[in-house]
Amino acid sequence: MILGGVETGLTRVGQDGPRVILSHCSLAHSGAWKPLLSALPAMRAEALDLPGHGATGRDPARTIERQAADAVLDQLGEGPAHLIGHSFGGRVVLRAALERPDAVASLTLIEPMMFHLLADAGDPLYAEEEAAAGVWATCLEAGDTDGAGRAFSALWGNGARWEDTPERQRRYAADRMHLIREAGPEVMGHPSGQITLSDIAGLPLPITLFAGAETRAGAIAICDLIAGATGAAFHRIPGAGHMVPITHPGAVAQLLTPVLSRI
Repeated sequence: MILGGVETGLTRVGQDGPRVILSHCSLAHSGAWKPLLSALPAMRAEALDLPGHGATGRDPARTIERQAADAVLDQLGEGPAHLIGHSFGGRVVLRAALERPDAVASLTLIEPMMFHLLADAGDPLYAEEEAAAGVWATCLEAGDTDGAGRAFSALWGNGARWEDTPERQRRYAADRMHLIREAGPEVMGHPSGQITLSDIAGLPLPITLFAGAETRAGAIAICDLIAGATGAAFHRIPGAGHMVPITHPGAVAQLLTPVLSRI
């Protein structure tokens, strides 16, 4: 399917109920949403592959965030739809919601990668996350994509050891680590048009936040900042890490179901 001007992978689930558009985390693909979608009531779900992931091509003329948001906006059309984004996918759906709030029924952000908000707030966790990212970035600069994938997975994976992850999955992640580096200025910096906390607070639609209770402190702090600025409900799922919608789909679905009924 052509979305945002590029061939884009799309996973559809269901034909009845509220309409939901989902954007996954980096190094995954649209099929990663299936456990959560299976735990939710009937709905019309449309999950998109991020640029360079799954069946989606990469347009070098745009940033990854811009290309992905354009695809979501194309799929959104006139709406209404609930938008759900995990990690980098949270940035994507947030960007789309800021540009078309009239077409969005609700916005659900699951540990959105917005470390620049920590920098803006003067939170020392920003320096901690910057240093942590430097470990996998150093591996990547040395051409060690496997080492980069291992280091990144240790920070933001599902808790499994890299060596215990299926080889095909390890290769998929390692081959896409350059996309993590490419998105760095959006996630960590202040490029032109960067999303601010004031932008998020101005959204005229319901926002819900999720995080794994055992995730990194920086991810919790980002959600706390957004919740404080917007009054959004912030749910921390016990026993879960960053991959909470995949490892704890039932717990997320239980709290998300009432949100998706608002249409």
